[in-house]
Amino acid sequence: MTSGIRSRAGARAALTHGALLVLGAMLLAVVEGPSSALAQGVTLTQVGAIPGPAEHVRVQGDFAYVSRHTDLTIWDVSNPASPTRKGSVQMPEEIWGFRVRGDRAFVGANFFGVAIVDISDPAAPRLLSNHKTLGQAKIGAVYENRVVLIDHMEGMVMVDISDEAAPTGAGSFFLDGYARDVVTSGKMAYATDSPTGLYVFDLSRPGEPDPVGVLHAPASPPSIEVQQEVGEPSGILAGAGGGDLQIYDATDPTAPIKAATFETPGRAARVAISGTHVFVADTESGVTVVDISNPSAPVAAGTFSTDAPARDIAANETHVFVVVGAGERQEGETEVQILRRGN
Repeated sequence: MTSGIRSRAGARAALTHGALLVLGAMLLAVVEGPSSALAQGVTLTQVGAIPGPAEHVRVQGDFAYVSRHTDLTIWDVSNPASPTRKGSVQMPEEIWGFRVRGDRAFVGANFFGVAIVDISDPAAPRLLSNHKTLGQAKIGAVYENRVVLIDHMEGMVMVDISDEAAPTGAGSFFLDGYARDVVTSGKMAYATDSPTGLYVFDLSRPGEPDPVGVLHAPASPPSIEVQQEVGEPSGILAGAGGGDLQIYDATDPTAPIKAATFETPGRAARVAISGTHVFVADTESGVTVVDISNPSAPVAAGTFSTDAPARDIAANETHVFVVVGAGERQEGETEVQILRRGN
């Protein structure tokens, strides 16, 4: 009888011990699970290169667009191991930045203003028109029949391109500091200045541009990218500011917030976003990959060492394109390295 009681008590103790072990394992999984899920590792392997000179790079479909000084050149990268040069177009002034949307490129060409370039035939891109602003135009982004651009004197400028042959000014908003960059996502535009911060505009509203939300953030990034350029705005942005990666959350356009700052191994220069990953041109440290599945808790997801400082970067679903070499507007060897993405 006593031995039976002891036997049952031992069994209960063993069951209790086992349950505690299982519970401990479950708690450990709960604690570790999200961190592991966020850190979705990305491997990068160089598979090709576009010869320089190169300063800025963008990618859309099977084509990479590379600028240097006054030239914008199109490369067929359908075979990344063997890029093929197609055509090029020259601006009258230096290219400070550009964005590509569909069969058009919108180029910030210094005192020439914003230029509209027809890229429907990659072998023969051609300048359609331009809109000159008061100061230096840095970059252009587009929403429907309007282009927004950064001008160092006027701030954020809106241009009506209903008639592409004769674009006309449609208003401007003077940013409090030194206007830096603007990007569009669906109907929303996001502009930065130094040292004030981030401005959010709803371009579907009639009349001159007026911000629906403003975030005053020191060391705001001089260049920004948005998680999703077309379709419904995601409201998640990333930029390089103060040498670090900065993440902004403008899912509520009226109350944008700085979600996180991520210290990269090098000094972050420019960024590209593809899906939930930010690819950072991290100067002497090459490329740094950061997972922003949770924008308020970014996680390191990979690195790639380049043989020269990484200056600019673009990314799509399969490859990363990184400008390496001498600094912007400096003489020296540069190229665009093409990296294949893997998990």
